[in-house]
Amino acid sequence: MSRPVSLSIAVILQWIAAVVAIVSGLDLIAAAFSMSRSGIAEGLEASLQEQGVTDIAGSLLLIGVFLAGAVIIALALFRIVVAAYLWQGRNWARIVMAVLIALNIIGGVAYLFQGYVMRMLLTVPVDIVVLWLMFNLQSSAYIKAKSTAAAAERAAAA
Repeated sequence: MSRPVSLSIAVILQWIAAVVAIVSGLDLIAAAFSMSRSGIAEGLEASLQEQGVTDIAGSLLLIGVFLAGAVIIALALFRIVVAAYLWQGRNWARIVMAVLIALNIIGGVAYLFQGYVMRMLLTVPVDIVVLWLMFNLQSSAYIKAKSTAAAAERAAAA
């Protein structure tokens, strides 16, 4: 059985999303370095102290921005690997990808409360479509056939 177009589209969309996330993560890391060179950490710290917050150093905020970029890149690389296994028809990869997408949808809805309506309108519908592409009848039949074939191979080898 050949891979259905719907599953191929879902995987390709996940790879594209991962590349966008990597670029975003690199942008955060670059911003952290740029802010550290321009003295923004000291300005942040002074601003926080004016508001009565004395136990947070400005440099910690820059470290947080850097770490956020690193985590985004790590999750994007994880998404690429999981999508590659989904491309092969692995059911566990579909489940992991569904969890990642569900978390992304929750984050997308959170954009609404932050005033980023357009971002929410772009991310949530695409995520819903990807979920449908991964779980429609053709994709499910393909993954079931791949799982059955893999189970038969394991049984024959035992």
